[in-house]
Amino acid sequence: MKSGVLIMIGAAIMLVGAICFAHRLYEIVQIDARARGFRHPKTWGLFSISSNNGSGLLLYLIKRRKYPIIELSKEDAERIKKGKKAISAAIIFVATGAILIVVSIILK
Repeated sequence: MKSGVLIMIGAAIMLVGAICFAHRLYEIVQIDARARGFRHPKTWGLFSISSNNGSGLLLYLIKRRKYPIIELSKEDAERIKKGKKAISAAIIFVATGAILIVVSIILK
């Protein structure tokens, strides 16, 4: 019974990390697309997080090479910087949850 609870806690930690990761990635791509003059930056943000294997983000990164940054305010640059830190924290949450799940399965 105890290992089942640890698995649920690990899964909850992973879920929080994954949601935070997706949200911050969406924000960063949206800000970057707006700064580069893309049409429909919100759509690019959604497209970048929509695929399981990262192909949407990869397509965005390839396409953005042709568009230099036109206008990036200091506030937007600060939001990107904070978003990168939050993504790092989200990755740590996902890894911690995964480790907790693996350990609880091994100790079962």
